[in-house]
Amino acid sequence: MNLTADQWQQLSAWFDEAAALPAAERGAVLARAQAASPELAERLQRMLAELPRDDATLIAPVDAAPAFQAQLAQALAQDAEAPPVAAGDRFGAWRLVRLLGEGGMGEVWLAERADGLYEGQAAVKLLRGDLAGPGLAARFARERALLGRLSHPGIARLLDAGEQQGRAFLVLEHVVGTTLSEHVRAQALGLNARVRLLLAVARAVEHAHAQLIVHRDLKPSNVMVHESGTTKLLDFGIAGLLDDSGAQTDHQLTQLAGRRLTPAYAAPEQIRGGAIGIAADVYSLGVMLYELASGHLPFGSASSSRTALEHAVLHTQAPRITRSATGAEVDPPQNGPGRPPDAARARGDLEAVAAKAMRKEPGERYASVGALILDLQRWLDQRPVSVRAEDWRHRTHLWMRRNAALVTGGVLVLATLSVGLGVSLHQRQLAQQAASDAEAVSSFMTELLESASPDRHGGQPPSLLQLLESKRAELPTRFEGQPQVKDKVLATLTATYLGMNRFDIALPLAEQRLASARQHWGEDAPQTQDAQLGLARLLVIQDNSRQVIALLEPLLPKLRARLGPDHEQTVSARQVLLMAYAGRGRFAESEALFLEERASARRRFKPDHYSYHYNAQYLFVLRSEQGRLTEAEQLMAELARHGHLANERQQRFVRVTDRNLAQVQWRLLMDNAQQAQARALAAGQRMDALLGRGNDLHGSLLSALADHLWQLDEPAAALAHLLRWQQDQRAVGAAPHSFGGVVREMAILAARARAGQALEAQEVEAGLQALDSQALVTSHRRAEGLLHLATASLCGLPPAQGQPLLARLLEALDAPGLITLPQWQARAEHVRALVAARQGSTQAALEAARRASRLLADLPEPQGLATYAAHLHLASALQAAGAPATEVQAALARADAARPARLDQAMAGRQHPLDQWRQQGAAGEPPAGF
Repeated sequence: MNLTADQWQQLSAWFDEAAALPAAERGAVLARAQAASPELAERLQRMLAELPRDDATLIAPVDAAPAFQAQLAQALAQDAEAPPVAAGDRFGAWRLVRLLGEGGMGEVWLAERADGLYEGQAAVKLLRGDLAGPGLAARFARERALLGRLSHPGIARLLDAGEQQGRAFLVLEHVVGTTLSEHVRAQALGLNARVRLLLAVARAVEHAHAQLIVHRDLKPSNVMVHESGTTKLLDFGIAGLLDDSGAQTDHQLTQLAGRRLTPAYAAPEQIRGGAIGIAADVYSLGVMLYELASGHLPFGSASSSRTALEHAVLHTQAPRITRSATGAEVDPPQNGPGRPPDAARARGDLEAVAAKAMRKEPGERYASVGALILDLQRWLDQRPVSVRAEDWRHRTHLWMRRNAALVTGGVLVLATLSVGLGVSLHQRQLAQQAASDAEAVSSFMTELLESASPDRHGGQPPSLLQLLESKRAELPTRFEGQPQVKDKVLATLTATYLGMNRFDIALPLAEQRLASARQHWGEDAPQTQDAQLGLARLLVIQDNSRQVIALLEPLLPKLRARLGPDHEQTVSARQVLLMAYAGRGRFAESEALFLEERASARRRFKPDHYSYHYNAQYLFVLRSEQGRLTEAEQLMAELARHGHLANERQQRFVRVTDRNLAQVQWRLLMDNAQQAQARALAAGQRMDALLGRGNDLHGSLLSALADHLWQLDEPAAALAHLLRWQQDQRAVGAAPHSFGGVVREMAILAARARAGQALEAQEVEAGLQALDSQALVTSHRRAEGLLHLATASLCGLPPAQGQPLLARLLEALDAPGLITLPQWQARAEHVRALVAARQGSTQAALEAARRASRLLADLPEPQGLATYAAHLHLASALQAAGAPATEVQAALARADAARPARLDQAMAGRQHPLDQWRQQGAAGEPPAGF
């Protein structure tokens, strides 16, 4: 039944009255509602059931109708059947520690990780046992799905979810800190600091809106501030999808009339029961801004009744912030943020921003949270806000309507005189600025070329790198007062150094450009956004996906809004972000961006254009990280067939496709050693012809070839190809500054050890120090280097020398956030098992082997030789630990099922060492290097 406005008002009044009473005393209100309207009484009963209980009873009055008595008895029965929850109970991998609080849909407990994988705490939210009906369980599942789509540093994360013994639960990030109001009051923060905190909250809300999720209950108590000053937005439990039209009426009523709606912060349309969209969150942010700036709520006070607050929100206008801050109510609410010491600074622009956000009609507010963020940032940067003039127009609108004839005549005359003059002056200013910028750039380039004279470099013609370095030193002090020129020069130099594989120089230049843009134009200026994107492009090449996400996650929605989904910058940001998501294991978000990217490519290009097909590269990255190797191979094989469509500027992309196709086919053992080496030789020659000798793309191809040759028990050939890359690097005078260069140096150490060469402990120690000194090597690329060093220690050093180094390497691999994908986690566990076995720690070796085997078994398909080897290692560890023969045989059976079908063909008639070991039942030492 859809409620009319009168029915809703009546239901709201009953709810207010009953909610203020203890649960045992609510029966009289329910009885009156039953006599007046059985339908409304039934709704009221469900709404009250979502309130926290102050005891376990619900008493019906003696004169209640029999049907109503039966309903109450049923509620009591459901409550009695709910299994009790206590500290020590386990939900999934989490053990309850203590109750933190109780909300409308259940309890929130502090919990600790109980499965031993790692130590950590979380907040576990449980659906109340007396509410565990089918409808409410579905709503709880919907809440779980919503939270799973949110991933932002300013939003409490979803860690786990499930159902146990008929009780649904969510495991959420446990946020430690104080509420927003408590924090600003305790610190006596000024207006600037308060606005910055609200900006952080708004950016988190903007992220949620980009996922089509509305919070609906933004307020200071839902914002926690850590002692470091970072904010976390809580409680998306009542959030709704913008495109979701299937919410149940009872759920909508609970959101509107229940405790989940906070009238002081709720938008008018929420109170009226109207449609709710992003404008409701914009309104709530406006109220929070008003309260932070004045110390008071815009409507009513903390002591106002619910009805009085709702009436004020719907029918009154808020006083200006500065009037509220100095008004009759001298003392602000004790639980509020308190008045900032510099509240008078809110006069004018900040008042206009708050007024715009709190307009009664949703269509008159900011069109998005991003637009509100822009104005708040402008205020912080002491630049004019976009709505100041609009606020003045809004105040004068009624006067203009009353004097329409007078206004029209004056406006026409003024417009005719001013338009031409304004356009002419603006064009002249632009032309003068462009000429000045061009002259400055020309002067810089002239100086750069003139410095190429040999007499300035000891009689020797300088290299390009020497020329660039001589001018790069001037950048910190050059172009003062010319930010546009400095931005262009920094962008050009960054691209130049990137083309030279000098990531060690390109990255600081890109960071310098972004800092300069933020200083001169603010966070959300087009120049700053372009600099953010340029830095992110560099970082994704280096596998620094965490920082890429931090840069692009808030930027992409702004680019969509400002430039559209098909603009070059939007496209680039989307491509880079989806690869970063894949690298962190955030596959659903990566998949969503790929679908958006593919649709954009279909709009921008025709099927005879190479770019129409090239977006398959991004899906290849995602499928590879997911472990879906067969599909990844099919994607690259299909893209390779369209290589003839590429123009001259796209040849680099064709060569990348060659590398990626070879890499995935080698992982699937689709070439034998002779075929793989011939293929690598031909592809490498094409890469060198395009990019020059010693280029990083060719280096990554040779790394993939070495991995493949190791799989085929050809360690000497693998080492030879890596040494060839090293020789190419030295021949062109290149140092290992690229993101992969240092890692390949570590691979050479591992290859030497696998080829039977004895190493010195100092070599591995130097390799670790070199890896630690390279800030460019992060995430899985750093893990790869550490694993190469571990292989070198295991295969090339005596145990007495290798053990201390291995302990340090394993500790480095345990760094938080270093490894996120199960394939890499399995490699680390494999090393851990080998180290433990060498130390005689049989049980530790078994546990690590189990983890490695399980991680790979859980992937969508076997990962080539790695899965086969992991199951064989588990069988060996089980035998060493004295496990039952049935367990050993089960592990061997899993190994047989995962054995690559192409292994015999790839070995070209030779028997693989793992097969020999399998014939022995995986007993004794495993083959060296596997």
